[in-house]
Amino acid sequence: MSNDTPNNNPDNPPYGDPGATQPVPPQPLGQGAVNGSPQGQQYGMTGGKYGTSEYNPNQYTGTMGRPSTVDKLLKLTLASLGLYVLNGIIGLIAASSVDYNQMYRDMGLSTEMADQSASQMAMTTGPVASIISLIIGLALYFLVYNGLKKGKNWARILGTVLAAIAILSGIFGLFGVFIYPAPWNIIMAILMIVKVVVDILWIVTAFRAPTSAWFNQNRVQR
Repeated sequence: MSNDTPNNNPDNPPYGDPGATQPVPPQPLGQGAVNGSPQGQQYGMTGGKYGTSEYNPNQYTGTMGRPSTVDKLLKLTLASLGLYVLNGIIGLIAASSVDYNQMYRDMGLSTEMADQSASQMAMTTGPVASIISLIIGLALYFLVYNGLKKGKNWARILGTVLAAIAILSGIFGLFGVFIYPAPWNIIMAILMIVKVVVDILWIVTAFRAPTSAWFNQNRVQR
């Protein structure tokens, strides 16, 4: 018998033996893989159909858009302005209905002292003084509002100072509003209280974290 016949022993298993290591056939393209890459990574990264994330207009500029707190700040500015104008008009009407000479005489002042005090009061609460004060206030509100819209930090600081002055004026003004006749004194007191609340909310909103971050960002970029 020829010696060319291969030996059938465990050390030399024939091709096709179940225990032998078989070559792995290539995976077909288009079924869960592309060039052997798992599905979902066929374009190099997960999370996007074409390997990109959703469009973000600020991802390349590194800037944040105007937060909702700034929009609220602008609305509070307009609300404070409306209350300021309304209170000024009501105050002008109420002041015209007061007899200051008689009021000071009722307080125990002499006729001469009552006349002097009434003249001084007319200079500060008369129509001309009230209209000039109203125009100056409107100009300041306009300046602050436009500065806030443009992201100017100085407008936020100026608005804070004016709001703080208005809060103090409103609180102390409540003690003197009842020199006016009814119903004007009640209306003015209510308007003052509402305006004080609005101005406090204005200051709180102006220094909330998103608001401060947006104004600081605009200040640095300039």
